[in-house]
Amino acid sequence: MSLDLKITGGLVVDGRGGEPFIADVGVKGTEIVAVGNLSEIDAGICIEAAGKVCAPGFIDMHSHADDTLLAHPEAENFLTQGVTTVVGGNCGFSPAPLTQYYASGLWEWYWRQDVNPRMYDQEPVADLERVRDAVRRHGGVDITWRHFGEFLERVDQVLPGVNLVPLVGHSTVRAAVMGHDYRRPATSSERDRIMSFIGEAMDEGAAGVSNGLDYYPGAFADRRELVGIVREAAVRGGMFATHWRRKLRHKNGLPVLARGLTEAIEIAREAEAPLLQVSHLLPAYSVFPDPPQGMREAVGSMTLQLLDDAIEQGLNIYWDVIPSRSGGVLTVKSLANALIPWWNASGTLEQLGRNLRAPDYRDEIRRYLESGRWYYLNPQVDSEWSSGILIGRHEDDPSVGGHSLEEVAQSRGIDPFTALFDLLVADPYTETAVPDNEPGRMLEIFFKHPRTTVGLDTFSVDTGYESAAPPYALPHPNTYGGMIRYLKDLGIPLLGLSEAIHRVTGLPARILGLSDRGLIGPGLKADIAVFSPAELKAPSNHSEPRQYSEGIEYLLVNGTMSVRTGEILKRRGGQVLRG
Repeated sequence: MSLDLKITGGLVVDGRGGEPFIADVGVKGTEIVAVGNLSEIDAGICIEAAGKVCAPGFIDMHSHADDTLLAHPEAENFLTQGVTTVVGGNCGFSPAPLTQYYASGLWEWYWRQDVNPRMYDQEPVADLERVRDAVRRHGGVDITWRHFGEFLERVDQVLPGVNLVPLVGHSTVRAAVMGHDYRRPATSSERDRIMSFIGEAMDEGAAGVSNGLDYYPGAFADRRELVGIVREAAVRGGMFATHWRRKLRHKNGLPVLARGLTEAIEIAREAEAPLLQVSHLLPAYSVFPDPPQGMREAVGSMTLQLLDDAIEQGLNIYWDVIPSRSGGVLTVKSLANALIPWWNASGTLEQLGRNLRAPDYRDEIRRYLESGRWYYLNPQVDSEWSSGILIGRHEDDPSVGGHSLEEVAQSRGIDPFTALFDLLVADPYTETAVPDNEPGRMLEIFFKHPRTTVGLDTFSVDTGYESAAPPYALPHPNTYGGMIRYLKDLGIPLLGLSEAIHRVTGLPARILGLSDRGLIGPGLKADIAVFSPAELKAPSNHSEPRQYSEGIEYLLVNGTMSVRTGEILKRRGGQVLRG
C-alpha cells in the first residue's frame, strides 16, 4: 500500500476525549486509511509532526457561513482557525427556499437600504427581484435558486473551502409564504405551506430546522406553527436549533430570558424532536443592578440547571457557546452606531455631531429611544444599556477611554443620553471598545458542562470585507479568531487538551450524526489539523479585526491540503454534508 500523504510522529488527539498518543496518520484520497507506525509505507507527501498535535478538523456548531459562502467560497477565515465543518442556516435564516420574497438576516447591511429604505426599524422581508439586483451588484452572486436543494447544488458547484451542514430557517420559510404580511399568526393554509417547504428542504438535504424568536418574521409565529415546523423536521430525523426568545423586540417590556428558554424546551418536547441544539447559550436570568460575582455565577449555574432538568426528563439537549464576552456577528467601531437612523439622515458623522448640538433635536431622539421603538438601543428591554457601551478612542477627552457610557455620565453628573450626545458633539468619530480578552467566569461555568460545544456565530469572509453603509460594520473578531481563542483561553486551560479538542470534533460530530468525521481513525474522512498549541494566536484588534489567526500549520479538508506551513493554498476541498 502507498499513501497520498503521511503525518508522522504527531501527538494524535483523536477527538474521542481519551488519552493522546504518538502515531503516524496515513491518508489516501479523501480518507484516513491507517493510524500507527507507518514508517515502512511510502507516501507522496510527508508531514513531520513531531512535537505537534494531530487532531480532527474543528466543527463550528453555529455559523452563518451559508449566507456568504458563494461570495467567499475559500472560507479562509475558517481554515486559518482549523475549522473544516460549519453548521449553517441558524437563527431562523437560510438562503433558501425562496418565492418572490427574501428574508434578510444579519449580514445584509451593505445593501439593505438600497432594497428596503427605512428611517428606523429595518424591514427584513424584501422582494426577491430587488434583492437579486443588489446582491449581484454588491456581492457578485447571482441568486438563481428557489428550492433548498438547488442552493445546496450551487454550494457544491463552487467547491467550498469547508464542509457545510445546512439547516433550513423558519424565518426564511415564513417570508416565502407570508411575504410582507408576517406580523401575525399564520392561517391554517399558510401553516400548511410552511410545513410543506420545511418537509421539502429536509428531503433535499437539510439536517434540521432553526428558528430565531428574537427576529422578524419568526418572532410573530404562534406555538402551533413553531411546534409544527419542528415536528415536520423531526419525523425525518432532523434536529431543532433555536435562537430562543430573549427579548420581545417587537413589543415593549422586560427581557423574557428564562421563559424563552423554557419555551424552546417545551416546543422540542411537544414536537418530539430527537435533538434540541440551543444556540449561543447565554444566562437565562437578569439581575439588576449589576450583581456581584457570586450572583453572576449563580445565574450561570441556574441556567444550566434548567437545561439539565429537561435532560433528566428525557430530552436530548446540547448547546453552543460563543467563546468570547463580546459575542456578536459584527464589529461596529463608531459610538454613533447607537444612533444609526439619525446618522443616516445626517449623511456624515460630522453633520451628526453638528445636529446634536440642537436641544430640540436631542429631545426628539431621546423620546424615540425611550419609547422602545429603535431595535438596537431599546431601554424598554435593556434598562442598563449604557453600562454595556464601552468607550474607546475619543480625541477630545482621552480619559473616557476604557470607561462605560454609564460611568462617563456619572462622572459628569448627567444622564446617559446626554453623555452619548455630548461625546459625539465633541468628537463624532468616537470609537467604542470591547472588554479585555479574559474569558470571564460565566464562560468558564458554561464550558465546564460536558454538553457545551463551540459556535462562532460568524460568516465566511476574507480580509477585505466591510459594510458600505452605516454603521460601516466590520466582521466580528470571532470571524477570524474565535476558535483559536476558545482553545487558548478556555478549552485547553479549563478542560485539558483532549477534552478541549473533543468539544469541537467528536462531540459535535456525534450530535450532528456525522459518523465519518470528527475523529482520527481508519475509514474516516481526512479532515485533519496539525498545530502546536503554544503557537496558536488569535487576532485581538477591535479597530481592525480583519486579520487571520496564526498557528494552524497544516489543514486537510476531505484529504485536500488547504493550509500548508501556515499558508492558505486556495485548494477548496469542502462539500455539503446533507442531512
